[in-house]
Amino acid sequence: PTGRTSDGRVEAVRPSEYLEFALPDLPYRTLSQLKRGQTPWQAGLDLHGYTLEEARTELESFLTDAAAQRLHCVLVVHGKAWGATADFPVLKSHTNAWLREWPGVLAFCSAVDADGGTGALYVLLRRPR
Repeated sequence: PTGRTSDGRVEAVRPSEYLEFALPDLPYRTLSQLKRGQTPWQAGLDLHGYTLEEARTELESFLTDAAAQRLHCVLVVHGKAWGATADFPVLKSHTNAWLREWPGVLAFCSAVDADGGTGALYVLLRRPR
């Protein structure tokens, strides 16, 4: 695989777990607005129904496209479903790991209920220079 994301073991997260990540230099106010759903998202990706490998490919091309379009905030819907062969939400757990590794991601957090709650993530992207 030529992608930048891992496909090995990831930390399992709970279906209703609130996810949050931010680079250390991200302003507190920026993260706080993101967490309150006050940063408008400009594009969305729904990973429901994809296999893990498909989801990874979709997410990578979505993030690449978003960066090319200079988008600042996107919504990724990963759902909370348990994997067929796992006792944890596979897509949610992997999305959590993948986004932490993606170079253009400044921060992400679980969405407010109107946008999918803990089944979705707001992702803040670095604007290309």
